[in-house]
Amino acid sequence: MENVYNISKELILVEAQDAKLNGYRFVTASCVDLGDGTIDVIYHFDKDYQLKNCRVNVKKGEEMPSISKIYFCAILVENEMKELFGLNITNIAIDYGGHMLLSDDELNAPMSRQQIVIEQRKVEK
Repeated sequence: MENVYNISKELILVEAQDAKLNGYRFVTASCVDLGDGTIDVIYHFDKDYQLKNCRVNVKKGEEMPSISKIYFCAILVENEMKELFGLNITNIAIDYGGHMLLSDDELNAPMSRQQIVIEQRKVEK
């Protein structure tokens, strides 16, 4: 991926505000569970067909602020990341509380890497 740069979660609101003021539109965000207890969130912004991609690495369980007060359209992808990856995004303009896509009967954070413990079977001789 081109034009990717890393920032801390504390700076995402500053970065989103700067993008908005400079005429960038919010395209979407991508989320990847790295399997090491952290999640990468990549925000994609576009201006004149040029993407800039802002990567934020967050530890599972840590709070991350929503950009939906700056880019209202972010409510959908932020709710999706919150439900499917268990990302703790705070202050989403419209927060579906984990029920935008999933029902109560569904797995929690089904896209999150889960640690699976496999028991060894005893072999009888």
